Amino acid sequence: MIFILIILLGLAADQLSKWLVAGSLPLGGSVELLGPLLRLHYVQNTGAAWSLFKNSTLALAVFSVLLLALLAVWFSLTPAAKRGQRLALSVIMSGALGNMLDRFRLGYVVDFLELPHWPVFNVADMLLCCGVAALALLILLEEKREKTEVK
Repeated sequence: MIFILIILLGLAADQLSKWLVAGSLPLGGSVELLGPLLRLHYVQNTGAAWSLFKNSTLALAVFSVLLLALLAVWFSLTPAAKRGQRLALSVIMSGALGNMLDRFRLGYVVDFLELPHWPVFNVADMLLCCGVAALALLILLEEKREKTEVK
């Protein structure tokens, strides 16, 4: 139940932030938050990360559905004792759902956070990246622990 709540909270934060930005800024508009370090910059991304596969909304939406199905299976096969991995998978699913919802509903993903020398991104992207990083770290630590126990 806690994992469903995490997915829903992440999805709500993502969709609310996108709604606020799209309702407050014109397309292409920007506002400095921390000077040149962080800006809100409203863009519509029809591609994937770093605008790869531009104008591939339908293909990316279908890919998102497949990815979510695989993540759900992975989650269900992960033992309950591995709460960290289940948490990381929930965070990844939350981010994937947020961007997938945009693609199906709008035909593009709303991006709005801009750092210097980095593509514009959103809360769902942060959830995806943090979830993947946490999952990778947890898996590596588990493998290291298992190797240590074998010796």
